[in-house]
Amino acid sequence: MRILVLNQYYHPDQSSTAQLLTELCEDLAEHHEVTVVSGRPSYNPVERDVARREVVRGVRVVRSRSTTFHRANMAGRVTNYATYVASSFGDAMAAGRPDVVLAMTDPPVVAAAAAAVSRARGVPFVYVNQDLFPQVAVALGRLRNPAIVGGLSRLNRGLRRRAARIVAIGRDMAGRLIADGAPASKIHVIPNWADGRALRPLDGRSALRREHGWEGRFVVMHSGNVGLSQDLETFLDAAERLRDEPDVVCAIVGDGAGAAVLKERASRSGLCNVRFLPYQPKAELADSLGAADVHLISLRPGLSGAIVPSKVYGIMAAGKPFLAAVDPGSEPALLAEEHGCGVRVDPSCPDGLADAIRRVRGLPLAEMGRRAREAFESRYDRPIAAAAYRRLLEETASLGPSGCR
Repeated sequence: MRILVLNQYYHPDQSSTAQLLTELCEDLAEHHEVTVVSGRPSYNPVERDVARREVVRGVRVVRSRSTTFHRANMAGRVTNYATYVASSFGDAMAAGRPDVVLAMTDPPVVAAAAAAVSRARGVPFVYVNQDLFPQVAVALGRLRNPAIVGGLSRLNRGLRRRAARIVAIGRDMAGRLIADGAPASKIHVIPNWADGRALRPLDGRSALRREHGWEGRFVVMHSGNVGLSQDLETFLDAAERLRDEPDVVCAIVGDGAGAAVLKERASRSGLCNVRFLPYQPKAELADSLGAADVHLISLRPGLSGAIVPSKVYGIMAAGKPFLAAVDPGSEPALLAEEHGCGVRVDPSCPDGLADAIRRVRGLPLAEMGRRAREAFESRYDRPIAAAAYRRLLEETASLGPSGCR
């Protein structure tokens, strides 16, 4: 079977979506012929000087002639998106006739190019929703123009109707898609994942913990993107309420659009209990995640189902419990309740988060971490997700032209 994949971010980009898609395509390439049409590296890439066409670990990668402006500049980001979408259709058509087309949501309208290729080639396409657009942009206040919001909403509804299959990465996302008019019969819930072979609970103490003098202290860690949706301002608000409890460390490990503002505020407020660390190398991720006593997963109110934080699976793989500052019914809240590996608190509530940090110290954290790893191994390990995608793509390809809309 020949699988054609469209998404702007792919290795060597280091976004979560790029890393997940790279792992998925490499796993699929063990059984099928996989071609990825991506953009030029622009999202915290390991390297920028890469070939336009190459085979990487069995995957044929074609990089379109997109621009590579820094993402911190919105105009540059939009230009990157536009140049990628404009060039991806031609590269996808030049890649030969596939049996099935798969598109993710980087950028949010890349599925339009995938749908056009699907129609031109007479093959079905699968629409994988890593987030919902324009819902995320509206919730974050980044998009307010009613005409643009309405146009983008209609476009994405049409693309979902055009798709043969729709993937939601969480149960809350599936619910929002159905409420927005997506046919329930097309929706398949396939959660994101972590690699349980590379990411395991530590046998001993964390080297990162020793390096930063956190031995004997209680470490609450946010690890991952430091962006707008994570609501880390509330984490700093909670840290202010905990500043008289010197054994508590609030660690923010990662980077993103919100990092500079958070660092400036923590410095201005004299928050000595807040520590900022850069992204840790992937090979050292188990040690970094293992440095925490409990992890924080947070989202701004109203984002439940529009974003599903995939970092929860890495936390579970590392055998760590988590605090989920999220709306009720969101995927992290469901995981915490179902597996007894976390505690939900209301989002954007500093007092509630500070109280939860105090309260969680008295819980059996080691047992909660053990339950997290057990649930991860049974449901969220990389081979489980790869097998689910493989089955879905093989089934969809078997529809042939009848799977096109």
